[in-house]
Amino acid sequence: MGLKKGWGLALATLGFGLTMGVTTQAQAAKPIPDISEWQGRLTGTQVHSMKSQVNFVINRVQYGYNYEDNHHRNNESLYVKYGVPFGSYDFATFKSAAGARAEAQRFYQRSNKKTRFYILDFETTSMGSSAANAAVKAWYQEMRKLTKKHLIFYSYQSFATTYANSSRQAFDAQWIANYSQRPTVPFSLWQYTSTYYLSSLNQRVDNSLYDKATVSQYHSLNWWLNKKKKKTTTKTTAVKAATPAKAAAKPVVKPAVQAKPAPAKVKYSYSKYKVGQRAYLRPAATHYYGGEAIPADKRKQPYTIKAVKAVTTSRSKQIVYVAGLNKWVLAQDVTGFWRSKSTGKFRVKVTMNVYRDAKMTQKTGAKVLKGKKVTGHVVRAGNYYRIKMDKGGYISAKARNTSFKKVKYAFSSYKAGQNAYIASKAKTYYGGAVIPASAKLKPYKITKTKTKVTSRSRKIVYVRHLKHWVRTQDMIGYWKKGSKGTFKVRSKANVYKKSTLKHKVRHLTKNSRISGKVIKKGHLYRVKLSSGGYVTAKVSVISKVK
Repeated sequence: MGLKKGWGLALATLGFGLTMGVTTQAQAAKPIPDISEWQGRLTGTQVHSMKSQVNFVINRVQYGYNYEDNHHRNNESLYVKYGVPFGSYDFATFKSAAGARAEAQRFYQRSNKKTRFYILDFETTSMGSSAANAAVKAWYQEMRKLTKKHLIFYSYQSFATTYANSSRQAFDAQWIANYSQRPTVPFSLWQYTSTYYLSSLNQRVDNSLYDKATVSQYHSLNWWLNKKKKKTTTKTTAVKAATPAKAAAKPVVKPAVQAKPAPAKVKYSYSKYKVGQRAYLRPAATHYYGGEAIPADKRKQPYTIKAVKAVTTSRSKQIVYVAGLNKWVLAQDVTGFWRSKSTGKFRVKVTMNVYRDAKMTQKTGAKVLKGKKVTGHVVRAGNYYRIKMDKGGYISAKARNTSFKKVKYAFSSYKAGQNAYIASKAKTYYGGAVIPASAKLKPYKITKTKTKVTSRSRKIVYVRHLKHWVRTQDMIGYWKKGSKGTFKVRSKANVYKKSTLKHKVRHLTKNSRISGKVIKKGHLYRVKLSSGGYVTAKVSVISKVK
């Protein structure tokens, strides 16, 4: 469930980060595992062994109205047979209040009536906050008509406060998932990890705590097990005669302690995807996280990742929420790419071939070695994404094979013959020589330009007067004094009352056209508009039309 289908990180002792105090306490307490079809069809031997290891089990019954957990009936019958207390949960997929009521009815019908309590697992939705709260309220009200047993609300903290902040308050208790720290909202059960090793199953599971020292709203174990307090009576007995001395006690022979079987070693898929990346749903992906079947026509397509969760299940340590499908998918079932138009520096994690074309059908013979950095931008080729390198050629834009650092490049479309001055913050010429203060804030003519990606520049320009190449990030170019005609705004600009560019009078949007003449004001240049007012004559702000 939850941070198995919930947000967060995991414990320090399991390779994640949580405080030592919680870890020690978790090791001492009996576990409260979350079981679903992901743990498989349990056997009598497993459940019999589990009885002495757990306080109780929380078992998934369904993944929304249309999907019943494959093994819940078998597993629940074994819990009853071997005396393992359990609660039941509904992983919600409803999209309205009416859908929530119908889902609650189906959940109750499917549930084993020996369950000690019922849980709404609400952690994904396409509804807004208001509609989501109304739907959760409807689910609660429908279940309350059907049962007097405890109703529990489950979610991860940020989702609960966003989509069920008012409706969750009606529930008898709240079960909150947070793997990075103790929840800061009221909670009676805390799911703190998805990697607790349960020896009876020989696998890792979600685990939770309910003790007084941990939770903010404590309920006793009897409360969770739906046991009523028994009345106690005091019996008076006659004084017994002295008992004869006991025979010497027989020596106690302790049975040999069997070593716990080591957990099966799993080779996990890449599980470090980020929000905003593109996720290609693999052809072999058959089920969403939770068990619902993936339609064939939804596979082999790219989707945008809208959220990620730390999870350890199957061969994945993460699930990703994809837009369009509005479903959680295991990391092992997607191939992630950097999104189109991502521009900047890429570090290659594995040696990669360079291709002439974006479809990557023609190798150039060159390679980018592991650890090397390249600059470029991401382009789309069908359902896949490639890095178009500034030096030429294409390599794969797979997220697992490259890291990315966004670079906001300075305007670099300067041309020979344009005027520019060196910015006051410029420090060195291209090549490393220090720029003297006397060379700054003076107008120069650009002699020639060269494509060269360096730092935040895509070009370098040569200034004959200085006899140096200068990065475009260190230059501010202006249209030549006396240039007149029609200019077009590249992105946005302001019109000012005076040539000092003070006292803004109006705003110009992208592609707006203006007419006027370039004048010089101090060491800077302005366009004096025919209609009145002044606009900067920076080449990066306006282009010359005619």
